[in-house]
Amino acid sequence: MLFNWFNRLGVQRKMIISNLLIIVIPFIVLFISLLLVWGVIRYTNPVEHRQWVMLAPSSIQAQVFQLGLEQINKKLSKESTTIRDILDSSAILEAQGLNIIIFRDNQIAYSTTPIGTAEQLHIEQVANGKNPIHYLNWEGNKFTYVNSYGTGLTVYGIGEIPFMTKSMGPESTDKKIIEGVFGVGILLILAIIIGAGIYISNRLSQYILRPVKDLKRAADDLKIGATPEHIIVRSRDELGATCEAFNNMQDALMKASKEQAVYEARRREMIAGICHDISTPLTSVKGYASGILEGVANTEEKRARYIQRIYDMSGRIEHLVNMLSDFSQLELKQIHYDKDAYVLDDLIQEYIVARHLNDHEQIVLEESFDTEGGVIIVDRVQFYRVLDNLVSNSLKYRRGNFVHIHIDTSKLDVGYRVIFSDDGRGAPREMLPRLFDIFFRTDEARTEVANGNGIGLAIVKQIIEDMNGTIYAEHNDNGHGLSIVMEFPFVKE
Repeated sequence: MLFNWFNRLGVQRKMIISNLLIIVIPFIVLFISLLLVWGVIRYTNPVEHRQWVMLAPSSIQAQVFQLGLEQINKKLSKESTTIRDILDSSAILEAQGLNIIIFRDNQIAYSTTPIGTAEQLHIEQVANGKNPIHYLNWEGNKFTYVNSYGTGLTVYGIGEIPFMTKSMGPESTDKKIIEGVFGVGILLILAIIIGAGIYISNRLSQYILRPVKDLKRAADDLKIGATPEHIIVRSRDELGATCEAFNNMQDALMKASKEQAVYEARRREMIAGICHDISTPLTSVKGYASGILEGVANTEEKRARYIQRIYDMSGRIEHLVNMLSDFSQLELKQIHYDKDAYVLDDLIQEYIVARHLNDHEQIVLEESFDTEGGVIIVDRVQFYRVLDNLVSNSLKYRRGNFVHIHIDTSKLDVGYRVIFSDDGRGAPREMLPRLFDIFFRTDEARTEVANGNGIGLAIVKQIIEDMNGTIYAEHNDNGHGLSIVMEFPFVKE
């Protein structure tokens, strides 16, 4: 497209170019017009087209005519003057309709038009170059002119000049028509100049005002809460960059709005979960305490059992509060990590030995290590805390008296992977993306409060991400249980 290059310019350059064009175009039009006139005069014979040259106003013609006569008179007064010098000045008179004859030593050296023998003899008698002669006669349209300084050169001019008058009296119809044409031409040139200025101004206003209007419309849509459409980016200048930035802002706001809606829903779920998980043991505590106070526990054995239940429920509430506190500290980055470089396979093997997993009566453990001595940077204590939580979940959600746990390590193109899998109850596939959300539980009715509170995996995810890792859940290939996948980047040299 013709204006693609203009679209890529900055607003400042567009304004500079537009202002320059508004100034330069009139000069260009005027220059072209003058060039055409000069070309006609320069490359055509003014004698053959003298009627066109005489179409200027009479006062201008008279001044030009007088100038030509003065130039011839001045040149004839010099002995060094040549015929070529005379011809340069006589062309002006010839263009006005005068026939010029130049004599050198009484011989015709130049004639505008051929002349007859009788007329030649008459002219030779009048234009005798031996004596100075200065003669000018203008009667009506008839003009006769003879000029010589006795230097051997004589200029004789004769002719009718119908378009030029000695006064400002009425002019011919042809002259008026042609003058009207010239006037229309001037008006046309002015129209071209004004039209070009208006066109450039409109184009510039479109480049500037259209994006501004689009921005205002989009801003108004955002103000009233409507979903705005993307602004069309029509240029690659500052305004185009602003429109593109506004589109990006709209996308970010829409994304943030959706995330905020999801966050609010999760927050409500979390509050409901906290209320449920705290109110359940509190209700039990209140019930057992009431039983003691009202004498329901009327034996030492019953009172001891009720007190033990109160103690257990209080411990569960304390554990829940502690986990909430830990999660809050992790989110607020208030937990200090004592990170160091560890060989991944050795770190997991040391954990297995420290926790006696091979000797656990409810765990059947399988191991597979293939990182080739790969090193990761983690906090040993927090990493063990992650594994403790995963082992605890496997035991809680086992399907029988024992659970099969498989720990597998491998090397990736960008780091190392740890897969912790079991054959427990698992989770529905649609719930896997939310498995690490705070207070989320696959038991949506939250009837199995003793099995968990939905905080443990949220803490696990926060710890792994704080150690520059990623974590996600997936179904096992055999269709039973769940796999927790953790990935850690290579240690930079």
